[in-house]
Amino acid sequence: MEAGVIDHGGDGETLALDRTLPTYDDHSVTAVTPALCAGMEADLISDSVAAARTVVLLVVDGLGWHQLRRHRSLAPSLAAASDSTPPITTVVPSTTATALTSLATGAAPGEHGLVGYRIATPLGLLNALRWRAGGRDVRAALPPVEMQPVEPFCGQAAAVVTRAEFRHSGFTDAHLRGGSFWGWHDIGGFVAAVQGAVYEGSRFVFAYYDTLDKVAHEFGLGERYHATLVETERLAVALRSVLPAEIPLIVTADHGVVEVLEPPVMVDPDIVELTDGWSGEARLLWLHACAGAESELAAACERYAAFAEIALVEQVLDEQWLGRHVTVTARGRLGDVALVPRGLQAFTMPDEDQPHHALIGRHGGLTAEEMLVPFAQL
Repeated sequence: MEAGVIDHGGDGETLALDRTLPTYDDHSVTAVTPALCAGMEADLISDSVAAARTVVLLVVDGLGWHQLRRHRSLAPSLAAASDSTPPITTVVPSTTATALTSLATGAAPGEHGLVGYRIATPLGLLNALRWRAGGRDVRAALPPVEMQPVEPFCGQAAAVVTRAEFRHSGFTDAHLRGGSFWGWHDIGGFVAAVQGAVYEGSRFVFAYYDTLDKVAHEFGLGERYHATLVETERLAVALRSVLPAEIPLIVTADHGVVEVLEPPVMVDPDIVELTDGWSGEARLLWLHACAGAESELAAACERYAAFAEIALVEQVLDEQWLGRHVTVTARGRLGDVALVPRGLQAFTMPDEDQPHHALIGRHGGLTAEEMLVPFAQL
């Protein structure tokens, strides 16, 4: 972690906006599934967890370590559990499609290839969560198993608990394939699904809860977020109460969230003219340069240097943002210049779909608020 800017949110709370890069070691989300599912050694887990016949991993989308500590009174059990272990780092970009894939596979983004929320493909920008490009479903044209070839759960048998509607999605096929599927519609169904997977005899249960992230996106980190954090605490406590004492319940997340109250910064038209496309997301936007215009594009982007890091792809690779090894395929999906806000700003492109503009809670960047997540045993 590198010291950086410390700022304040609208409510006067100090935010951790330090520039934080992934560790990709025993204290990274990439170590979680190999340790819990395949029994690989890692400092993350105790001997008792390693020896357990069944382990349940509760993945709370958007539950950043700093947000949990800041609101510990709303989730006292989760906060107390996280106090006993240091946070772990998520991946770059700190976004759901990339981080959940790293959690499920144990692979860094440079290996699994889902390098952002929107990924450049020959068919246009792939929305990795919806598996759509050019306004259509592209599961046949861009098979998930080819876009993301790393076997989930280290090739071990696992049970997957997630929203019932995700059963046949392209993203599910990409990062959760091979597991027995348990769908849920509400919190009661979530708890019942985890119970069912445990009593079925699954060695590893990957249970995904996304409501906190959804609320943060739409409403920010205010009252609605607080209420949903209370619900998340109740869910975790309910799970702990119905599981046998000898079965560890581990809680982690894919990323944290920051609240961006100002409108996104529209990339200037003269810069857009130097590109033949873009990818990524609002807090880590990749610009793909026209042939021969890489240097000119990088120079033009320096106008944003007062509030954003202007990172050339060579820097991203040298600093191993996406891991120690980046495949040729993954490298081909990256742009030439990344725009990464250091504070609470966001970027947008003129042709970006409008609903994304309205988001309040965002992630994808390199701040500690986004990059640090809990790893706690309840």
